[in-house]
Amino acid sequence: MKKILLLLLLPFFLFATTLETNYKKALIAYKARDFQTSYTLFKSIYLDKLADINFNFYLGRSAYETGHYETALAAFERVMMQDSTNIRNKLEMARTYFMLKMYEDAQNLYSDVLSNPNIPNNIRRNIELSLSKVSKVQQKSFTYATVMAGILYDSNINYGNIGSFEFNGILLPPTTRISDTALQLFANVSNIYDIGYKNGFALKNSFSFFSKDYRDHKNFNISYFSYNPSLIYKVTHYTAELIAGIDSMQFGGRKYLSSLSIMPRFEYNHSPNLRSIAALKYQHKKFAQTAFKDLDANRLELSYTLQDILTPRSYIQGKVYAINEKHIRGTNLYVDFNEGKFMLDYANQFSHSFALDISAALRDRKYKDFSSGFGSKREDIGRNASIGFTYVIMPKFRARLSSSYEYVHSNQEQFTYKKQTLALSIVKTF
Repeated sequence: MKKILLLLLLPFFLFATTLETNYKKALIAYKARDFQTSYTLFKSIYLDKLADINFNFYLGRSAYETGHYETALAAFERVMMQDSTNIRNKLEMARTYFMLKMYEDAQNLYSDVLSNPNIPNNIRRNIELSLSKVSKVQQKSFTYATVMAGILYDSNINYGNIGSFEFNGILLPPTTRISDTALQLFANVSNIYDIGYKNGFALKNSFSFFSKDYRDHKNFNISYFSYNPSLIYKVTHYTAELIAGIDSMQFGGRKYLSSLSIMPRFEYNHSPNLRSIAALKYQHKKFAQTAFKDLDANRLELSYTLQDILTPRSYIQGKVYAINEKHIRGTNLYVDFNEGKFMLDYANQFSHSFALDISAALRDRKYKDFSSGFGSKREDIGRNASIGFTYVIMPKFRARLSSSYEYVHSNQEQFTYKKQTLALSIVKTF
């Protein structure tokens, strides 16, 4: 009886073994980017793996790379049915729509991902480039906008210091810390145009506006405007971008600061999930009021980012900065400095409706000029942490709750402070 049972089960065992063997072989070929082999093997067993999300994604990618776009789309659709929050799958699906000349579907799906505030900036830029190609085929450029309105609470809007401090041998009391609530507004309009589909060039123009209107302390109101045109070049493994900047800021209702900047930026894809981003920014800062002319400065900022896409819904990245700022004129002690900074960011789209982002930063700023009043050169060590929750109310309409804590310790006690903020905002994309 046992022999008969074994004979009956043997075909099923052999079939399962063959299925698993072909799956492993296909995965090896897929990771080696031998998509023709992986597609052939995945296609031979796909009827038995229809419910497997990972399998369908691998099949879709293999089919896309070998030109089987209808098969790829069907595989990505099966992933979408089981996991609608999979950002990577949406992007691959949009690329497939484009190859199938389903341009409106491609644009809608790219735009849906672009409306997610939790995607990293370099992924956002890649989506913009893809949208520019769709728009090029449709003989138009692509424009999108983001608008945010919210209420902010700030525990220390004037950066009042902690405790008494000694200056020139005299003990001075701490600055009174002021807290207040404010109405925050933000708007961005970006336009991107593909110069040529084959040579990989695109032009981008981005306009941003930000304002903070305090309820009681209007002399701390801030408004800020920036215009950033850029030229982008993208090929398979890297993206190069040259970004210019024109900024203007008002403080307390009066023109306060303007700046001009230029920044070359380079991004390299080590693998589909791991990227390096390097940038060098030069900025010329000019203060509007005569009393602040000594603060005019030239600033150099070198940064490097290593980004890891952990899952199709989450990423983590570390970023290091080296900053040098040097005064143009005058004798102000607190202009010339060197600064090192490290930032760590994590974001996860846990479900279709809910996303989380966390950020932490540490900086060390050392000023070059000696202060006889404090008997030292100033050094500030700052720590910052923030957390944000985003909830999708409806497509392209989100609510966001965020909080931050900042503590800066200075060897010149006048500049030691801490502050907390809490903000509730509504974000709409168009």
